[in-house]
This record gives sequence, structure tokens and C-alpha cells, in this order.
Amino acid sequence: MRAAINFAGGLGGRSYDQPDNNCAPDRLIATAGEFGRTTRIPTLWIYTENDSYFAPRLSGAMAAAFRGAGGKVDYRLLPAFGGDGHYLAETEGTDAVWGPVVERFLATLR
Repeated sequence: MRAAINFAGGLGGRSYDQPDNNCAPDRLIATAGEFGRTTRIPTLWIYTENDSYFAPRLSGAMAAAFRGAGGKVDYRLLPAFGGDGHYLAETEGTDAVWGPVVERFLATLR
């Protein structure tokens, strides 16, 4: 594997079905650091300003922990998308939004 792309990844978002209510944000950040310690391939992380599962402060903290532990991360926070940006990648026709970001990342691997 040469690289990995993460679209709004994480665990525990929307605890009790409440937006921006992660059940264990500190553990999620610590785990991102563990992954950063052992991952040696470049990664691209794509989140949005209005992700109701992983708000910018949480996704940014995860990326910082990953990077701080030695992981190679290109963290991209895209503008708000629709009612909940968490669904950007699985919404048909949105490749015009995230596609250029992915293309630029893949070009760095050549």
C-alpha cells in the first residue's frame, strides 16, 4: 500500500444520537496517536466544517496526534456541506468537491 485516504473517519460520533457528542474523544485522539506511531505511508484526511460526528476541533486534534506521533497526514477541512458534512463522500455528485483534493494528494505520490 502506498497511501491511505480517510473520509470523516473515527469512532463514537453522535453518542446518544446527539450531534458533536463523541462518547470518548480523549481515547479517540490517543488512538489516532497510536496509529501515527505505526503508520509509515502518507495519509489524506478529509473532514468538513459541519461534520456532526467529528467536529473540526476533534478531527483536527486527531490529525495533530497522528502527526505528533510521527504519522504523515495531510489534513483537509473542507467547507460545510449540506445539512451534515459527515456524508460528503457518500453523497452522489460530490466528487467535484473532494475530487480535486484527492487528485492533488495522489499527485504528490508520483
